[in-house]
Amino acid sequence: MQHLFDADLEYVNDQAAAAPSEDREGEYIGSGIGRITGERISGTIRWSLFAADCAYLLVRAGVEPGPGEDLCRVYPGGVIETDDGARIAFDARGYGLRGADRSRPHLWRLTAALHFATPDARYHWLNTTLGLWEGTFDERAGRARYQAYGSLGPAAGEVAAAS
Repeated sequence: MQHLFDADLEYVNDQAAAAPSEDREGEYIGSGIGRITGERISGTIRWSLFAADCAYLLVRAGVEPGPGEDLCRVYPGGVIETDDGARIAFDARGYGLRGADRSRPHLWRLTAALHFATPDARYHWLNTTLGLWEGTFDERAGRARYQAYGSLGPAAGEVAAAS
């Protein structure tokens, strides 16, 4: 797995959904904006999060999740707009775990498998790259930080290196 980018995301309460709801499982949690930076991809990101069996829904309702209710199935998606003008759609499926560090129960650990799609020839290598991201979400601050990695084949590495 090779590093693709780091993401710094911010939940924006009134942001319109960046991913269509008909393609998602779970309930709409929210959307936001952010910045991604990496050697291969840098730009802005608009994202939406859908989740199932999610403790965050309890937290937003003012209810502290009980034992065994700290896990969510998450289905984020959205669009990356690169600094050089490309649009890259992404779709993810993963898990979020609230309070892995019991001294900071408002922090979440998240992991997800990523799939990308773009018609832009400069980034076609992403169409055959499966990725993952891992990171944290702070429910109090409404901010998340992720690191994204991809399993790039030889052709993708050559294209990325030539860019």
